[in-house]
Amino acid sequence: MRQTDWSDPTAGLADGQVDAALLRLPFPGQAALRVEVLITEPRWVGLPTSHPLAALTEIPFRQLWDEPFIATPPESGWWREYWLASDERDGHPVKVGAIASNPDEWLTAIANGYGVSLTPEATTRFYQRPGVTYRPVSGVSPSQVGVAWAPANDDDAVRDFVRACLRHRTSAG
Repeated sequence: MRQTDWSDPTAGLADGQVDAALLRLPFPGQAALRVEVLITEPRWVGLPTSHPLAALTEIPFRQLWDEPFIATPPESGWWREYWLASDERDGHPVKVGAIASNPDEWLTAIANGYGVSLTPEATTRFYQRPGVTYRPVSGVSPSQVGVAWAPANDDDAVRDFVRACLRHRTSAG
């Protein structure tokens, strides 16, 4: 098991560094791989605790359009655009306040007030940090997690891993 930074949304599958991966969908190169969806969950927003919108129970996505966003590195390609929800802004341009390559950089940028960021609901449980508040967002599509593997890597170990993932498949939200 290993983690990769956000510059490679395929987590090493694209260049053959790993045989299978648990990934946020969609990701570049997904069509060339076998993918099974494991979880569907709403997207939330991480924002500085001092931000005026942090007082809301739920934030309409339109209210975030003028906010600076924390973005993944440009080399993450259209995966970056997905997490900026570029296609769900009715043509409204994205303002990037900072770039983060991993969760620590991301949380620091939010806590320091450099911007806000869409995130899966699961983040609210696993990445608590002083100065960062999470709120549900309405008007934006959900996020999914899938297990992915290259068709050429369909050996016993990969099939066992995929079967184990599928046995524990859930739907959140």
